Amino acid sequence: MRIYSYVVDHDEGRRPDPYFKVCTLCGCKCRSSREKPRNVEELAEKGDWVIATGGASKRSAGRGKLIYAMRVDEKLTREKYYKDPRFAKKKPERPVVDFEKREQFALVSRHFYYFGAEAKDIRGFKVEKNCRGFHYVDPADFRPFLEWLEKEYKLGKHGEPCGKVVDESRGKTRCRSSC
Repeated sequence: MRIYSYVVDHDEGRRPDPYFKVCTLCGCKCRSSREKPRNVEELAEKGDWVIATGGASKRSAGRGKLIYAMRVDEKLTREKYYKDPRFAKKKPERPVVDFEKREQFALVSRHFYYFGAEAKDIRGFKVEKNCRGFHYVDPADFRPFLEWLEKEYKLGKHGEPCGKVVDESRGKTRCRSSC
């Protein structure tokens, strides 16, 4: 099992997509060509975990905050993901060229914790990534984080994405950058 951590610079409910009792990651951490380094969606396999924390953008929850954590239950090529009727409501972006269809992937999880605008403070844990790209989390650091998550929260969606308007009377989102 590997644990990947990356920063969600803008959380708008599509990448990741926490709706319909399934969390999917498709097109967020994809490389756009064979020349770019490998990424989370390409490297992660069934049983791995993906952790996403907030970034400095006003469209994110801020540093030190957990946007979501998901165990990878399934990995599909983007072509298979797009054609799969289980994900029709998610309206994924249609892959265009062969590279996008066969060498970019979608990660699927039914075992996830999504917080979005209700992001949780995780500064006491050693799982956060603070810059571009991703890093591997040491399993010894991940265990206490996962134990806390399982003890404190039920599986599923606990908030709306940061990029959506939550308080329509004010016309502002609830997420705030920590910078």
